[in-house]
Amino acid sequence: MANFDATGASIGEHLSLSLSVVAGETAVPVFVADFGAAFEGVVRVNNWLDLSQAAGEDTASGPWAVVLRGYFENGGGYCYLANTAERTLQEALTSIEAFADVTILVPLGLWEQGADVAGETARAVTAYAASHLAMAILHADRDHDAPQARDAAVAFKLDAGQSAHTALYHPWLVPSGDGAEPVPPVGAVTGLWCAVDRDRGVWKAAANVAVKGDARPARAVTDTEQGDAQPVNFLCEFKGRSTLVWGARTLDEADDWKYIPVRRLADAVERDLQKALSFAVFEPNSQPTWERLRAAADNYLHSIWQQGGLMGTRPEEAYFVQIGQGVTMTEEDVRAGRIVLRVGLAAVRPAEFVIVTVTGTTAQA
Repeated sequence: MANFDATGASIGEHLSLSLSVVAGETAVPVFVADFGAAFEGVVRVNNWLDLSQAAGEDTASGPWAVVLRGYFENGGGYCYLANTAERTLQEALTSIEAFADVTILVPLGLWEQGADVAGETARAVTAYAASHLAMAILHADRDHDAPQARDAAVAFKLDAGQSAHTALYHPWLVPSGDGAEPVPPVGAVTGLWCAVDRDRGVWKAAANVAVKGDARPARAVTDTEQGDAQPVNFLCEFKGRSTLVWGARTLDEADDWKYIPVRRLADAVERDLQKALSFAVFEPNSQPTWERLRAAADNYLHSIWQQGGLMGTRPEEAYFVQIGQGVTMTEEDVRAGRIVLRVGLAAVRPAEFVIVTVTGTTAQA
């Protein structure tokens, strides 16, 4: 069993008596880098053709252009670019707060200033991801071999929450074309996350999928090296199958959150339930309110189960929904206007219930 809490539903517009939980975006990345003087702050880019207009010619032809092209070539949708030029990383991360749809953070240039700065950047980005129900996608350095990639992940010294919201990929990719230099794999990988979410769902791992554009790994990795270097995820070239993403693990090696799709599904469910729970801010904390929330959550999870996102041949084997005084709330909670909704998910892998608890506020009784 895995437990985590989400507190403080945001105050939104009072909704009607009918309530539904709407599935939100699951794969909206922000690429964080020094983009120079091309733009300030954060900009939205809808596609590759939009890059020059949205972020400037310098970005479209700059050092990160190949990485961003790989993102769009591999199925990436709209994304954001956060510029760290003339400001600190923390200031850049703070500016991302205004974009609530961001669910993936990708720091570019992670290793440009050495291992110490890479570690500081990794900790800052993963801390933001963990506190915003998002994921961070990192990469090893260009010259790392498989054991060094594993050591780099350990050297980041991420805490449990950060590790569970982080995936690391290795090695770099060499784009097609004569004389092409290796680039970090995070652009292509992030695009594949988006494509798989769109085609299958957030519960499907973006693994055993081919990298488009004829890119190939900058170095070969043996099966033994892959096994010894877990939880690093690798990009491997297979004869007749091009380059595949091989691995779907977070940097958390504990059983609860070691698989990327399990962590991302739980985060997506919690985000969606938090939004739905905001309706209750002006409602009485009583049985009719609880029943409407229970029914809305049940319909939402039933839809995920029907799409193949949860285990079980029957709904009761796939999920549960709990709410009510003496069940998820004490009498003191009710008097204080706290409303607590708890759901359990039988994630596709592992086939265990993952507990999501969402807490909001209602009118005090």
